[in-house]
Amino acid sequence: MLNMIYSEFFKLKKTCIMPLALIGGTIMTILMFVARHITEVNMSFEKYAYNIELTNFIMLFIVLFSIISAYIFSREFTDKTANVLYAYPASRIKIFMSKLVVIYILIFLTYVIEIISIPLSYYFLNGSLPDWNLMIKDLKANSLSMLFQFLLVPIPILIANLSRNIIIPMTYGILEFILSCLLRTQSFSHYAKYIPLMSPWLSVDYFYSNAYVDLDYRVDLNYIIISSILCFILFISISIYEFNKKDIN
Repeated sequence: MLNMIYSEFFKLKKTCIMPLALIGGTIMTILMFVARHITEVNMSFEKYAYNIELTNFIMLFIVLFSIISAYIFSREFTDKTANVLYAYPASRIKIFMSKLVVIYILIFLTYVIEIISIPLSYYFLNGSLPDWNLMIKDLKANSLSMLFQFLLVPIPILIANLSRNIIIPMTYGILEFILSCLLRTQSFSHYAKYIPLMSPWLSVDYFYSNAYVDLDYRVDLNYIIISSILCFILFISISIYEFNKKDIN
């Protein structure tokens, strides 16, 4: 299994996927740093981190992780190497799981980069690191968001396996971004907790729904957890079944 995971990473060595994860974890922090530096507006660490993470979880990470998942699962078909891959003695379940683990590792690395870049950029703006308790709070918010990202990954995986290309999963990511923006509006925000796709940024709202960030709704974490777990069970089951039955021709 470890060899298969290593081989999946080896396939990504000369691609843009690894740089994408690095850029994805830092780009919004850099933009916020530049904007803060130019305007010289005082901003608490909570507001600073929340603005970066909200943009990442509503817009950037949705599309980024859809692209990563689709690329890893569809590359064999676009490169015409599927016949070779499925000729290996390893079972398709192991192949599926090795690809899934690689996606999870890349998501984890993206979050780690973001978590490190936010307090560092804040330090360079203000000359001191934020309070330790605030950084721990932000770490908890990102950790929960990352777990929800893990639960949503089977959706773009299934789309990629069915379409055998990266375009349709990317379209899914863009549509999810549009839906997220719509559900951020006051008219529809109360329905967001019932939709698993919204869980990565709702988990951050849960941690920041206090005096630091002005929210016009209260996040109920129970609804988010239940809907996300059910979504994961459904789509991972369908994805594994479809992957096992896939015709490689």
